[in-house]
Amino acid sequence: MILALLCGTASAETTFGLHVASKHVPQRDQSNVNPGLYAITDSGWTVGGYRNSWRKLSVYAGKTWTLAEAGPVSLDLTLGAVTGYRTQKNKAGVRPLLLPSVVVGDEFRVRIAYGPRFDPKAGSHLVHLMVERSF
Repeated sequence: MILALLCGTASAETTFGLHVASKHVPQRDQSNVNPGLYAITDSGWTVGGYRNSWRKLSVYAGKTWTLAEAGPVSLDLTLGAVTGYRTQKNKAGVRPLLLPSVVVGDEFRVRIAYGPRFDPKAGSHLVHLMVERSF
């Protein structure tokens, strides 16, 4: 899926990134070590995968938009869907992905994202750290 998405953009710039770690609030038994990989095409199509806070594999797809830029800092928003969060109420395990982020840097960048808590009775808000570079 990632290759098919990126093949149409061979001459365009693509960003590749590493998921590093998260901080969950309130912290229950979620893992804050969330390694993974992602790619964002120059048109914003986004795909990736990581070890989620439930210690399961998650894959996601969506689109990322840059909402504002000031020098080497940008405010982005990623919308899509993410797998790996199966519950009694959500047997498919697919959740919406709503991830605003601040990106800092030029050649190598740090991306800090905020993940809102979707279920007020369970789950957590999160702040997530990523590093990336465009080629």
